[in-house]
Amino acid sequence: MSFKGFSAETFRFLLEITFNNNVEWFNENRKRFEQYVRDPMRELAAELMPTALSIDPEFNPRIASSVSRIRRDTRFTYDKSPFRNHMWIGFRYPNTRISEGCCIYFEITPDGYSYGFGFYAATSEFMAAYRKRLIADPAGFLQLAHKLERQGFSYDADAYKRDRFPDASPEIKPYINVRSFAWSKHFSETKDIIAPCDIADRLKAEMETMRPMYELMLAVCSAASGK
Repeated sequence: MSFKGFSAETFRFLLEITFNNNVEWFNENRKRFEQYVRDPMRELAAELMPTALSIDPEFNPRIASSVSRIRRDTRFTYDKSPFRNHMWIGFRYPNTRISEGCCIYFEITPDGYSYGFGFYAATSEFMAAYRKRLIADPAGFLQLAHKLERQGFSYDADAYKRDRFPDASPEIKPYINVRSFAWSKHFSETKDIIAPCDIADRLKAEMETMRPMYELMLAVCSAASGK
C-alpha cells in the first residue's frame, strides 16, 4: 500500500507542541503524535527506502532509525525545550548521527516541508577533498550543479564571510567558499502533502534527480578517507 499523504492533524500537532512544549502536554497527546506524525513518517520512510538503498546500499535499512525522534537531547544545548516541533526522515549510515555524513532527507514543520541531501556539518577532511575535486574538474561539477538548479534545488551553504579562495574561478567560488552545504527544496505550505497526494512518487523522482550529485559526493568521501 503506497503512502497517500499526511493529515491536517499532522501539522496541527506540530503547531500545538510549539506552544505546549512540556512533558505533561505531550503525554496527554502521545496517541495523536503516534497516529498523525510518527506512523505516517515511518510509512513514508518505508516506501522511500528501496529508492534510497538503490542510491547508496550502505544506508541504514532500519525504518525506525531513519525517522527522527520527537524528544530532543538537551544535555549540551541552551534551549531546554524537551520536544521538537518538526520531524524528518534521514537516510544515512548505521551508527552515525545526522551530522556525521552525507544524508538524504525529508522534513516537515508546522507550516512547510523540505527535502534534499547534503551535510549538516561536513568534516574539514571532506571539505578539503571536495574543494580539490571541484577545482580539478569545475566543468564536470558545474554541469551537475546547474542541472540541479534548473530542477529547482538551491545550494544552501554555510558560507565564509571572507573570501578564502581568491584564486578560484568566479564560477566555482560560490560552491567552495563554504564550511558545509546541502542541495534542497523548501516549501512554505503543507496543502500539497495532505492526503490524497503524490508526495511519495514525487520524492522518489526527486531522489533520482539527486543521484548523480550524491554519487559525486560519495567519490569525494572516499577520497577524503583515503579509500
